[in-house]
Amino acid sequence: MIKDKAMNVYRQANIYRTFIRKNLKSSVNKGVSKKISNSRLGFLSESEIIYNFKENNPQEYLSDIQRLNTRYLNSPYSFVLDEKLVFESMYKQYINVPKNLSLIEAGKFLCLEEVEKIDSPMKILKYLDRHSACVIKPIRNGGGYGILVLKKTEGNYFLNGTQIDEAGLEKVTSKLNNYIVNEFVEQSNFSKDFYPKTTNTIRILTMIDPLTNKPFIPIAVQRMGNLTSIPADNWTQGGLSAEIDLETGELGKGVSYPKNGKLQWYSEHPETKSQIEGKLVPKWNEMKESILNAASIYPYIKYVGWDIVITNEGFSVLEGNNFSDVNLLQVHRPLLRDDRVKRFYRHYGII
Repeated sequence: MIKDKAMNVYRQANIYRTFIRKNLKSSVNKGVSKKISNSRLGFLSESEIIYNFKENNPQEYLSDIQRLNTRYLNSPYSFVLDEKLVFESMYKQYINVPKNLSLIEAGKFLCLEEVEKIDSPMKILKYLDRHSACVIKPIRNGGGYGILVLKKTEGNYFLNGTQIDEAGLEKVTSKLNNYIVNEFVEQSNFSKDFYPKTTNTIRILTMIDPLTNKPFIPIAVQRMGNLTSIPADNWTQGGLSAEIDLETGELGKGVSYPKNGKLQWYSEHPETKSQIEGKLVPKWNEMKESILNAASIYPYIKYVGWDIVITNEGFSVLEGNNFSDVNLLQVHRPLLRDDRVKRFYRHYGII
């Protein structure tokens, strides 16, 4: 009991440290008084803009402090989602998951896949001769940070769009630790049309209802990259988020993170002019059914943000997020307006 209390005190202290650090680094400056007043409600300064508190009730939104608390919601099984090697191992028989090819520890390669046998930078380039692309990313970090996309185009190799050779790749990989090399998932034209220089993913949030022990989907969004978010489609790095109608699969308007202090809404992508609003996600019902089935396999993993790429063959799940960002979701509508969601968070002490 004493140990549990000490652990809870440690967790809460860590959460508040993280919250304060994020607030101080916020790119949206609302002034000291606003930062303080929003902090008292558990929100970062930019959340006032994202959720439009001039017109909306803050109590209907999961706060930033509460969101940080969801980090521990799946404990002690969080590692299943945090560790990309474990995630692939546990879910690959139920959904399509990119294959992990190699592990990089302190610049050294540990081969994970017998057929390809990637154990050096040279072997990565030989892999590209057959498959044209792969991804090198942190084994634990999320949010699109630290991702390296390696491609072969017209006989040349490119790392995040910059030409590179074997010596250059060796210099980069020699500095990496706890990274994985995995398959590159080629997105379908539906996704590519939004912005072809990034992989444009769908985020589906699932929760296990504590009353029925069955999963449900409270919200889902289509993300789209742009020039500032390359090579990822991360929303806070500049990408767009468009809500997906859960019944029809139809997209609403896309919205960008308010780095300039104001939300910008788009019916079409501002750079490619590709239509956003009104487009239908291909085979949406099949995707929902597959994700709900995957969420039901391990009901003790109660809370997952699934990152999904639509492919020509169907879809692939890049990863499951242990404590999903909610700003790119709640920018469209407040989560706590849904009674099922409110019951879920309340049951587990998040609200």
